[in-house]
Amino acid sequence: MSQSPPSQTTSGAASPNGPASGRRLVLLVVAVGAAVFALWFMRPRLTEKRIQETIISTLAGEAQESFYVTGTLTFSSAVESRSEKTFLPGILNLNLGTTTATVRVPGRVAYGFNVAALRPEHIHYNDDGVVEVELPRLEDYSVEPELENVEIRTEVGWARLHRSSGQEMEQRALQAIRPTMRATAERHLANSETPQLNTAEALARLLTPPLEAGGVSAPRFRFHLTSGGILELGASGAPSTDE
Repeated sequence: MSQSPPSQTTSGAASPNGPASGRRLVLLVVAVGAAVFALWFMRPRLTEKRIQETIISTLAGEAQESFYVTGTLTFSSAVESRSEKTFLPGILNLNLGTTTATVRVPGRVAYGFNVAALRPEHIHYNDDGVVEVELPRLEDYSVEPELENVEIRTEVGWARLHRSSGQEMEQRALQAIRPTMRATAERHLANSETPQLNTAEALARLLTPPLEAGGVSAPRFRFHLTSGGILELGASGAPSTDE
C-alpha cells in the first residue's frame, strides 16, 4: 500500500508592505497631525489687545507730527476792515469820511485728528468679527489761503488818502483772513457730519491691509461718530452690506 508524501508549504520573506510598515505610516500621520495642531494652537491670537495695538501703531506710522490728516475743506472767506475819522472831535466834529477795505480769498483747510486722542479703550473687537472705533473730535491741521487769487475792494473817505488809510485797512483785512478761515472751518467740523464720514472711510482704507496681515479676514468696521451716528464699512471703505 503506497502512501503519498506529505505536502510541504514554504513561506517566503515578509512583504515590505506588511503590518510593521502600516504601523509606521500611521505613526507618521499622527506625528504630522500633532505638529500641525501645535502650530495652530500656538499661532498669534486675534485678541482685542492685538487689534488695538495694530490700529494705534499704524496710525502712529502714518501721521504727520502725531496728526492724521483725513480730508480737506475748500471755500472762500471775506473780511471787511473799516476806519472812520473825525477832524477836531468834540470841537468841529468834521467827518473826514470812512475808509473800507473788503478782502476775499479762496483757500483750503486740512483736517483730521490727533493720534493721541484715539486710545485703546476707543477700539473694540467683537465676537462677530467687527472692529469698532470711536472717532476722536476732528480739528483743523493747516490753513492755506490762496493769496495769489485775492480780491480787494477799497473805498477811501472823501478827505482821506489811499496810501495811508486805504492801504492800512487792506493790510488789516489781509491779516484777518487766516483766523477767519480757521474759525469757519472749526464751525463746519463741529456742525457737519460729512468730515466725520470722510474720516471713517479714510481709516477703513488705511487699516484694512495691516489688519488683514494680522489675521483679520476682510475686516468690517463700525465707526461711532462724534455726532452720535454710526457708520458701518467693509474692507474697501464702502458701506457694509451684511444681510
